[in-house]
Amino acid sequence: MKFNKLKSIFLSSALAISILFTGCSNGDQNTITNQTQVKNSISNNNQVTIESNDSYQSLSASKELPKGSVKASVERVVDGDTMKLKLDKTKEVVTLRLLLVDTPESVKKGVDPQPYSIEASNFAKNTLVTGDTVYIEYDEGSKTDKYDRHLGYLWYYSTDTSNWQMFNETLISKGYARVGYIYSQKRHLDELYKAQDYAKSNKLNIWSVDGYVTDKGFDVEAYNSNTNTSSSDSSSSSNSNSSSNTVYANGGSSSSNKYHSTKNAHNMKGAIKMTEKEAKSKGYVPCGLCY
Repeated sequence: MKFNKLKSIFLSSALAISILFTGCSNGDQNTITNQTQVKNSISNNNQVTIESNDSYQSLSASKELPKGSVKASVERVVDGDTMKLKLDKTKEVVTLRLLLVDTPESVKKGVDPQPYSIEASNFAKNTLVTGDTVYIEYDEGSKTDKYDRHLGYLWYYSTDTSNWQMFNETLISKGYARVGYIYSQKRHLDELYKAQDYAKSNKLNIWSVDGYVTDKGFDVEAYNSNTNTSSSDSSSSSNSNSSSNTVYANGGSSSSNKYHSTKNAHNMKGAIKMTEKEAKSKGYVPCGLCY
């Protein structure tokens, strides 16, 4: 009896010790697991922060379209801030002028395209493809201007984000346009200013040259002055060959004083071939897009 009692006590002690070590082992494992989860969580949070700093997060991105927006389809893009659209209900083709947006001029008759105007136009053409379904959101006040162009915010479906987005905002956030033509229609003015702040702080496109963007539009002379000054040191050796470099200047009735690198630059008509030295002696200056 005494032996059996001692045996029972010994077995109970051994079982208690086993449970104690098992509990410690599981506790250590849980601690390691929890530390790993916290570390991964911190790593993931840091990654999200980095990504949000590196790319613009659209404030208008939404899976739902604005109430009252009008369905249409893209006929063609005229330039960065103007496009032809076919209204879905009436099948009428209208010209839409984007509200609160101003891109450099690319199609004004008798005037050379302003810097970044071609890039803005090409971006619009690549984003808004003929036949694409879009929606026009009208603001308060008149829906058209004195040229009978419709005025609104254009919503398109972005395959990159799988969301509907406002093209006005996208254009500005990429640095292809500034916020401009601010009248009574101001519904999305705050969003567009934030998009502009992003493009400006990152020196995207029109914001890459100091002085080019002004409160009234775009200063081509400031652009040419700054770009020519910044490149003068690196191109000083090539300037010595300017007497033999072939360039093409606007001819005919054009009043432009620019010379270009090719005879068909910017749909130029009646181009006059000459050397760069001759062009400069005649008062021509280099085109900001060609050089």
